[in-house]
Amino acid sequence: MYKVYVVDDEPLMINSVIDTVSWPENGFEVVGSATDPEIAVSEICDMRPELVFCDLKMPGMDGIALIKLLREKGLDCEFIMLSAFGEFEASRSFFLMDGFDYLLKPLELQESELVLERVSRRIAEKNRLSPSTAFVQTYTDAFDELIAYITAHFNKKHTLASLSKQFNISPSYICALFSKHYESTLTIFLTNLRMTAAAERIASSEGALKEIAIDCGYSDYFYFCRVFKSYYGVPPTEYRQKHLSERP
Repeated sequence: MYKVYVVDDEPLMINSVIDTVSWPENGFEVVGSATDPEIAVSEICDMRPELVFCDLKMPGMDGIALIKLLREKGLDCEFIMLSAFGEFEASRSFFLMDGFDYLLKPLELQESELVLERVSRRIAEKNRLSPSTAFVQTYTDAFDELIAYITAHFNKKHTLASLSKQFNISPSYICALFSKHYESTLTIFLTNLRMTAAAERIASSEGALKEIAIDCGYSDYFYFCRVFKSYYGVPPTEYRQKHLSERP
C-alpha cells in the first residue's frame, strides 16, 4: 500500500481526513499525522510517505512553505492541499507547480476518492516495483485467478481485505502485484473495467443511463457521472449523443 501522512493544526480535521476515506480499499494506509508543521517535516523525512495531505493555513509554517521545505530536502512525495472555501486562489498557481491537487474542507468521500484514484496513477508511474523473491509462482497463479475473478465480476464491490481473504494473498502483495503487472492499483484497475463496459453500453444501446450505472457497479448515479466525465472528458449523455450521431 502507498503510505499517507496528514498535517493539519486542527486535530479534529486530522481525524476527519483519516475517518472520511476508506484508505485500504483505495490502496493507501495512514502512517502518521501531526498538528505541528515542524514535527511533520521531521517525521515525513523519516517515514518517506508517497502522499502527504497538508493544510494550507497553519501557524508558524503554512502548507506552501512546508511543501517547499520538503522539496528542498529531496522528498519526491505527492501533495494534496486541504483548504477552506475561498482561501486558496491566492496561492493556487504556485501550489500547482509543486503539488498534485487540493480538496476543500470538509472533505467529501466521493471527491476524495476521485483525487486518490488520480494520484495513484501518478505514484504508480513513478514507483516501478521490481519483483522480489517473495513473488513466487504460487502468488502469480493466485493473482491470475484474482484478476480473472475481478474481470468477471467487475460490477461487484471488491476490497483489498476481501480479496486477500479469498485468494490468500496479503493486501500489500496485491498492491505490489498490481503495480508490477499493470502499473496500477486495484481501484484504478476496477474503474478501467467499469468505465470500458459503461462506455460500450452507452454507445451501443439506448438503455437508461441509471441502469447502466448500476449494471457497471455504481449505485450512485451522480457519482458514476462524475467518474465517467473524469475518465472520458464528457458526461454520459454527451458521450451517447456523440456516438449516436456517428452511427450510419
